[in-house]
Amino acid sequence: MSKLFIAQDAAGEIRFIGEVERGAECGCLCPECGSPLVARQGMANDWHFAHEASQERPECGAAALHLLRRFVFQLLQQQMSTPGFTLPIYRHELTLTRSLVHLREDAQWAPQILGDVQWRPEALDDGEPVARARLDTGVDLHIFVRFGDAAAAPARTDSEVASLSFKVRMPPTAALRDRRLAAQQLESFGEFFWEHHPDTQGLVRAAQERLELRGDRIYSNWLSMVDAKRQALADAAAPAAPLFYGPSSPDSADASRRHACAPGHAPNINFTFYRLNQQEAWLLYLLERVGPNDWRTAQQKFYALAPYPAPFEGWTEAVPRAVGVPDEALGFIRLAGFLDAVTYLSRRARVTRSHRDPSAFQGL
Repeated sequence: MSKLFIAQDAAGEIRFIGEVERGAECGCLCPECGSPLVARQGMANDWHFAHEASQERPECGAAALHLLRRFVFQLLQQQMSTPGFTLPIYRHELTLTRSLVHLREDAQWAPQILGDVQWRPEALDDGEPVARARLDTGVDLHIFVRFGDAAAAPARTDSEVASLSFKVRMPPTAALRDRRLAAQQLESFGEFFWEHHPDTQGLVRAAQERLELRGDRIYSNWLSMVDAKRQALADAAAPAAPLFYGPSSPDSADASRRHACAPGHAPNINFTFYRLNQQEAWLLYLLERVGPNDWRTAQQKFYALAPYPAPFEGWTEAVPRAVGVPDEALGFIRLAGFLDAVTYLSRRARVTRSHRDPSAFQGL
């Protein structure tokens, strides 16, 4: 059975066990039944109040929690009336889990109280707001006091009312003897936290849209890397182009179309297009073999990156040297490694396409 660690006097004021006379001279009454109390301040047991007739009831012990709740109520009134008091920042965490991606983003803002706070000293339970106010975000605010591990009711995400709780731990028994120690414990370990705030400014919706776009871009870039790697493997497995053209050759120089926007490209290949921004776009492609001694394995294939549809100002400095080295005379960047280039471009690309004819990328 809960002991009475707090009581009230004949005037209804809250009294702690350490600030009253010992025994029946304490002048305190039970907050539930109104019976006279005695203050037990012995050496062996915890200090507490008891009924003179020693008829302790569970509801009387529960009433002590209501009195402590009133005490927290008074502390909150003092704290929130202090000049410069501000409410904590509201944070709404969003997550996105898809194949290959797990993303997180916070939407946050700092709502503050407008006008006066309407206090409700009659509120006795965790589920009743102890105060109501209006926020500068245009919504009503309900303030709750919650003790210990008391769980808040699930916040309705469609509710138009904001909910803010002041959560406090139950002070240790020794701290409940004295008003000053009890206040110090409650203020030191109590904290405000938001349970809910309507998305009146659309910040949560905007953050969700950004999260969706990030997820789409990551997945699109991954698909581009897979497509580019598949094309590279196909190019490596394809038979080499003839080193000369003659009457007996099945192909001729005219049979392989050349594209001026991709200097030095190998015949009959796919081109990968990357649009990084409005001014910057690139073609990634395989370079043509340069002579009879140019026998390349799949790992030794030479790839180039050319500005599309034509060189733009600063193109020779647009790509890190770790990705490739520009050859201004030939008009392309000779890549150090195929996959490094694909990774670099995919992370920055707004648009990615593959086609055998670079003219298909016009307007993208």
